[in-house]
This record gives sequence, structure tokens and C-alpha cells, in this order.
Amino acid sequence: MERKGWPGTLAVAALLIGLSVGLPAADRSVPAFDVPLPAGTRVQVGPADGARRPVSVQVPDGWAVDVDDTSLSQSVALFNGSTSFQLSVILAEGATPTQLWHGLGRLELAGGVTAQQGQTVPITTEQGVPGLAGPVTFPDRTATVAVFAAPALGADVVVTGPPDEVTGPEIRTMLVSIRFDGAGR
Repeated sequence: MERKGWPGTLAVAALLIGLSVGLPAADRSVPAFDVPLPAGTRVQVGPADGARRPVSVQVPDGWAVDVDDTSLSQSVALFNGSTSFQLSVILAEGATPTQLWHGLGRLELAGGVTAQQGQTVPITTEQGVPGLAGPVTFPDRTATVAVFAAPALGADVVVTGPPDEVTGPEIRTMLVSIRFDGAGR
């Protein structure tokens, strides 16, 4: 066996080792990126059924998707400035908004999260899906939280940011724009 092929083989092996170590390190060093959304975009979330996902929300001008905090099969993280809007799909067939709200409180306790749920108010999407919304106070912030109960799925939304924004008309517009496939209107 001749040795003239060894330097080339070693060079290729060194290159592959360098790439296997260097690429993950480079990936970690690249800052997260966000995807700006045009006003009126409908963002879909939940388990995919072909090209569609079962729950969606329409975004107004100035919002973007936080790619690092989004897993479209479960939830989408949107933000505008310092205001964050996290929409998650709940697999809770036949649940009521009250059951979802109380379940959210039990999940927070089980997860070791200290949170105080405030008084809820009814909210209904443009599609007619009922829900409840209210404040939830955490040790470091207050959020507006909403839950919706469609026949086959539920959804919860956690909105954090400046108090006047998380309870403002833009957030209400986003909440009532939430749609559930197969839920009517």
C-alpha cells in the first residue's frame, strides 16, 4: 500500500472533525433571530394536518415571531417591542373555559410557579369560541392570561409587557382574532 494518499485522507478527516466541533459552536454564538410579520398575517399553531395547523391568530402591524421560543406544533411566541404574546394549543377536548382556567392554576402550582390569578372576565372570539381572560401576578411581573375552549381543542395565551399594553385594545383584537379549525363561523 502506498502512502501518498494518507496526507489527503488525514486532511479530510481533520476538516470533518473541525466542522463537527466548529459548526455547533458557531451556531450557539449566532444571536437569535426574529421574523417580522406583515400586518394581517395569520400565524398558525398546533399539530400539523398537512399544510394547516388547527389554531391561528391574526397579528397587527409591528409584530414578529420569536423563533427561539416558538415550536409551531405547540406554541408561538410573538412580540412587539417589550410586549410578548405567547399562544399555546391545549389538547383538552370538551373542556370548558372555567376548567381550563382552573387547570392553568393547578399547572402553575405543580410547576412550582408562585402566581396569583385575578378576577376573570368572559371573552369570545370572532368565531364564537368562549373563553376567560384575567390578570395573573407572578413575583416579577403581571400578565394578562386568556383561555379558550373550542369543542376539540383549547388554547391559552400569556401576554406580558407594560401594563397599559397587555390590557390594551391591540391585545384584545389579537385575542378575539384567534380561530379554531372546525369550530364554526
